Amino acid sequence: MKCSKWTSRRHGAFTLVEILVVITLVGMLITMAALTVPGALASQRLSAAARQLSADLNHATLMARKENRPVEVRFYLMDPLMPPGEVACRGYQVAVVTGWDAEGRPTTSLDAEMQRLPDDVLLMPSPTYNTLHGKAIHDNDNSNAGGGAPYVSYFINGDGTTTLPSQAPAVLTLVRETSGRIPASLPSDYRSVVIDPQTHLCRLY
Repeated sequence: MKCSKWTSRRHGAFTLVEILVVITLVGMLITMAALTVPGALASQRLSAAARQLSADLNHATLMARKENRPVEVRFYLMDPLMPPGEVACRGYQVAVVTGWDAEGRPTTSLDAEMQRLPDDVLLMPSPTYNTLHGKAIHDNDNSNAGGGAPYVSYFINGDGTTTLPSQAPAVLTLVRETSGRIPASLPSDYRSVVIDPQTHLCRLY
């Protein structure tokens, strides 16, 4: 049976309705991608920061054993580079203890540069999720160390033991700020570095 020209054209081309449906679907997919991609990228930044922190802490253990002297691990209380945001632990640095001053304070050699966390990443300010939260905050008179920012710290001894509380593993939990605000409770997207206080072995969760 022969088909008319009209029938042939109907089967060989898209109608206006079909084109509009396709455009609508593409628009929906683009909108969904725009909503999910930033969150996925932020989660990847959080994971990368946690992996780097865990690796640097394990390296600090090796440094203490190699030098056979204490190593100080500092976490600096800093503002974000880009406002808005709040003061929080946003950077860290490892320093080898070279001696002690007349007042019993450690003198250190800051061989490693400060590692700044991504601008929306910080240590959760809660003693439940951050063992260092609530510990003594030290003044910093060295502008080359964390830009002079105050810090909290602990020490790794030459045998791998630490000054962290020995009753239970220590934990350092990284979270992300949302709209420049620190989460009031632990969010669903977080990364925790768990530290054995007796060996300073670090595991990432």
